[in-house]
Amino acid sequence: MGPYAGQYDLPGGRLEPSESLEQAVTREFREETGVAVRVVGSIGVCDFQVLWTLEDRSTERLHHIAMLYQVEVDRREEVRPVKAFPGQDSDGAAWLPPEEIEARSVSPVVLQAVDWLRSRRLSVARSLFDYRT
Repeated sequence: MGPYAGQYDLPGGRLEPSESLEQAVTREFREETGVAVRVVGSIGVCDFQVLWTLEDRSTERLHHIAMLYQVEVDRREEVRPVKAFPGQDSDGAAWLPPEEIEARSVSPVVLQAVDWLRSRRLSVARSLFDYRT
């Protein structure tokens, strides 16, 4: 289990072979949320490090780089989240109003997205998040 287990996160993951970033965004939304989206713009890049405790009580430092995109939901198409494949870490989907988000219940990229919603800016500085218990 990763550092965001039990927390809200944004759809995302690795690129498939020969897949564009736009294709990956739409695929990840489908797989993890069951929602069809259309990419309408690039927001920017987030750089953050996460400190977290492993099962053996040692700690690990993860360096994540996330590319954020603005999307529109395609209400004409209904899809279902894909549940049965190795590595699937999604457990459904929920829309949360930004004002109801609590920092300890979401991943760092959700916090970055909320900051962008409020300011329309992303920091170029690396952020540090500590998930050690």
